[in-house]
Amino acid sequence: MTSAPLTVDAPFLDTYARFPLELVRGAGRRVQDSSGRWYLDAIGGIAVLALGHDHPEVKAAIHAQVDTLLHTSNLYRLPVQRAFANKLLEMLGGAAVFLCNTGAEANEGAVKLIRKHHWRQAGCPGDGNSPRTEIIVLDHAFHGRTMMALAMTPKPAYHQGFGPLPDCVKVVPAEQVAAAVSERTAAVFLEPVQGEGGCRPVPGLQAIREACDKHGALLVFDEIQCGLGRTGELIHHPRPDIITLAKAIGGGLPLGAILVVNPALTQALQPGDHGTTFGGNPVACAAGLATLQIIERDDLPARCAALGARLRAGLEAAGAEVSGLGLIQAARFGLPIGPVVARMRENGVLVVGAGADAIRFLPAFNSTEDEIDEMVAVFAKSLAEVKAGQG
Repeated sequence: MTSAPLTVDAPFLDTYARFPLELVRGAGRRVQDSSGRWYLDAIGGIAVLALGHDHPEVKAAIHAQVDTLLHTSNLYRLPVQRAFANKLLEMLGGAAVFLCNTGAEANEGAVKLIRKHHWRQAGCPGDGNSPRTEIIVLDHAFHGRTMMALAMTPKPAYHQGFGPLPDCVKVVPAEQVAAAVSERTAAVFLEPVQGEGGCRPVPGLQAIREACDKHGALLVFDEIQCGLGRTGELIHHPRPDIITLAKAIGGGLPLGAILVVNPALTQALQPGDHGTTFGGNPVACAAGLATLQIIERDDLPARCAALGARLRAGLEAAGAEVSGLGLIQAARFGLPIGPVVARMRENGVLVVGAGADAIRFLPAFNSTEDEIDEMVAVFAKSLAEVKAGQG
């Protein structure tokens, strides 16, 4: 038997185009590489680290829970899990929560909930199939990389080689979603501010809500990247039927949630319909509870709004076209983004792309004004250096 060739990033499967950087430590909003150099982290683990890398209250909550109970599964009641879920409902409003590990998991579970709801609404047809399966998603959407979530992510390059994908997804331009909802529609899935799709706020949310109500469809807000106040608002309006969450809610640990806003959906899933081994892990819930408490206590959505305005003004002054809200912003500048991302890294700030034509900024909610100014200054310097090198 011949052994398989080593991948570029052995011993791992070659699924990531990793940056040439080995990170070994985080402190505040900065990370250190294996050579000892520090970088300002403007992406925060792709919107995960809402409070930075080592918030003392989050760390203390994790340490206390590690010393108490690591894992039991969802066969038993866990006080910290219940406290986290209650806090999430208190802050965002809603009727019930299902806890999982990731955003893709939350979106997959939401689709199951939607189908079971429509099946029950139709009187539980004996063939076990939901009478409504059409899921409307927006162009430029990103909902994850598992099979259903991938089908809801209309990017051909992500689909290549993985077909056939579930064929129940209808892709619609953002401005045409309300008109596309019909009696066949099970749900509209959307990110209030698209992340991978370029940090674009979705227009016409009220019209989409009204169209869903008219035709008996459900409305789902995927707030996995833009949620918990990053946009400057803790709660997006109009209210959806379901909110999917992950990233920031775990304080740096894997934690996701399906937040059922509409009480009529709470009985859609019954025991045995869905599950997860690790979802709602007590250590992750302890970190998540501390994170939620700090976001609320320190009014961090308002801070996101103020810092976001500062970030946007700075990027525009540097010559970028900017889209986004709060601390989810994308800068476009008419050049390939790769060289600018690389130059910013060389100059000490870490960023990532937002689609093919923009650089994305996802700073921690508790960033300082000086750190925002540093991000802007490094962006302006790096853009000028790239332009000069092309001249």
